[in-house]
Amino acid sequence: MATTIGEILPARRWRSAPSRKTTEAPIIGERAYLLILAVAFMFFFRDTLTSSLRYYLSLAHLSAAWFIPDLFSLFIFFYFAWRVAWQRRSPYAILLTCSFLFSTIVGLVFMQSTVFAFVSSIKLFLPFFVGAVMVDRSLTATRPARWALTALFVASTIGLLISPYVDFPWLGQNLDNFGAVKQVGKIWWTGGKIRYGGFAGESTMAAYMAVVPYIVMHRHFPRMVNFALWIPLYIAVELSTSKTALLTLIAFSAIYIAVEIQRDRELRVAQFLARASYLTIPIPFILMPLMGGMDLTKISPVLFSMQDRISRTWIFPFTWLAENAPAAIFAGCGLGCFTYPMEYTKLGYLIVPVDNFYVATFIMMGLPFLVFVIGSYFTIGKNQSIEKLLLLTTLNFYAVTVQCYGPSTATLFLGYAFSNMFISGDRWKRSWRGSGKADTSSDFAGQT
Repeated sequence: MATTIGEILPARRWRSAPSRKTTEAPIIGERAYLLILAVAFMFFFRDTLTSSLRYYLSLAHLSAAWFIPDLFSLFIFFYFAWRVAWQRRSPYAILLTCSFLFSTIVGLVFMQSTVFAFVSSIKLFLPFFVGAVMVDRSLTATRPARWALTALFVASTIGLLISPYVDFPWLGQNLDNFGAVKQVGKIWWTGGKIRYGGFAGESTMAAYMAVVPYIVMHRHFPRMVNFALWIPLYIAVELSTSKTALLTLIAFSAIYIAVEIQRDRELRVAQFLARASYLTIPIPFILMPLMGGMDLTKISPVLFSMQDRISRTWIFPFTWLAENAPAAIFAGCGLGCFTYPMEYTKLGYLIVPVDNFYVATFIMMGLPFLVFVIGSYFTIGKNQSIEKLLLLTTLNFYAVTVQCYGPSTATLFLGYAFSNMFISGDRWKRSWRGSGKADTSSDFAGQT
């Protein structure tokens, strides 16, 4: 008799996936955690409904409200620097904080930034800290957060599914954003097919907000619900024509089955998959010298975008910097360099879409970011959060051809996936202070 997938995979009920127990007090206090969670969901809500929200805020003359989450994220950066880097003395948190500040100054000088470009550069990276500060915390620990995150990825999926049949009022609208005109809900075409954008108004963003929040939530659904959700998700992503999101969803399906089969060893499997996902990081640096200049469209027309990345957009920043500022290849050319804030500077004519998170961030931050990435790999063994490990695995795959600095939620989720690497540091802190006493300091919100 044939064996069904239901017999292979162990039975599972609807339940919350609790974090592993610890005897230590949380690094982030309860009230601080709830405030950070609220800011994170501001970003999630904003990115799920990007075009519709911009359109209706403009009608209500409240366009400035769009930037409220960014303002709060600045305070979260200071909290991260104080609580995690300063009080905990986490070496990687110190490295990230110093790299951010140094790269901000370098970008200001290198690009001769205007005020708007300078603010945009800071705004670019701040969501990473909103995710990174969730040290030993989960985005899905509370029931309201789980329901809200579920509602958002369901809304994004529905928005894509109904896009072929609904003319949204915001399609093609031009909005004035502090002197910069931005078209929301633009209709994109690829290969003769419409790239539907749903409520987000942009296909890549809509696909991301359907797939990645689901991946964060999937452990809270029973197995059969997950299988059922894959059907509308696949259809929605197909409508968006986002090949990266589709391949990511396929990869996640395989990851899900692998973890379910090995449920008695799920932590080890999740850690193994997270480590293996780091093999995707050097892909651009391997493909550029090996396949640069090749016409991949002779193999298949769908490879044109990959050919463009290999031969133009990935390699151009390195060749330009090698000719004009060689030191910047190692030190970085600053926050916002060769990403969208550069458009608001005198070097805007150089901008190319560097569609890879690790390439784009290395260009901005240089060797310190390489140290950060290597450190994140070696801390995987101490990461006990299956949720974050599987998210890191998926995002490493996703980031091969996507920059992840838009939407802000993509940047936030990356910070969240890395966040548990900042747990270490307490022992080093005590040694640095020359005291064997445990840290009893509390954060501004109080420990619980």
